[in-house]
Amino acid sequence: MRRAIFTLIALILGTFLNLGSEASGQYSLSVEINREERILEPDEVAKILEAGFQTIYPEKKYRIEVKAIHGYEKIGLPSGAVSCDILISEQARRGGNIYGFLLFRANGREVGKTRVNARVDIYTNVIVAAHYLGRHHEIQAKDMQQASRSLFLLPYDFLSNIEEVKGKRVTIAVNRGEVLRAGIVEEPPLLRKGDRVMLLVENNQIKVTTAGEVKEEGRRGDRIRLVNLSSRKEVLGRVLNEHTVQVDF
Repeated sequence: MRRAIFTLIALILGTFLNLGSEASGQYSLSVEINREERILEPDEVAKILEAGFQTIYPEKKYRIEVKAIHGYEKIGLPSGAVSCDILISEQARRGGNIYGFLLFRANGREVGKTRVNARVDIYTNVIVAAHYLGRHHEIQAKDMQQASRSLFLLPYDFLSNIEEVKGKRVTIAVNRGEVLRAGIVEEPPLLRKGDRVMLLVENNQIKVTTAGEVKEEGRRGDRIRLVNLSSRKEVLGRVLNEHTVQVDF
């Protein structure tokens, strides 16, 4: 199982954090304060985890909440500068109920290790349906609203940009409050069955146009079936725009 390692150089009671450099998949945070020697407390564990997750999600659009420390092995740590490696699974990067290890070092020497079990939620804004949307409904601004949701509970292809979704259509029915995702939206077809278009036939020597009727819907670049209204023969062509289809020749 892959493990993500976040290096946190932390004096546990500190509040002034500076984001350090990223190298070899490791993330570094530093705090400059002096700490008295004592037992590691749950609120200190929560601060370490929150700071570690903030190195993965530094953008303002994410909000990190360590809601509960379900369990950890209490350990004593020395005074002075202490570094902490947070080891969690790749899957735990999305939050939820996480399990991992905290490895503490002082002057490059390990001074403590503890298992940790915690609930971490990473909130971000997503697009949800403002009301029920039927299959093939073309999405307008009034059909969408933003909501804050925990990343752990979201599909990987969730959508968050309203402007990018506007004008597309849903491929399935969507209930009110359901998260919109890339897998259920698509560009609406330029052409629909029954549309009248111009059929274009051309090569290096000739260029011919005639009227045609669309037999199946299609988007730009799609190959679709049509009927040549002059010859009444069925032909295949590639959609160029909402008015023109280039016929195979």
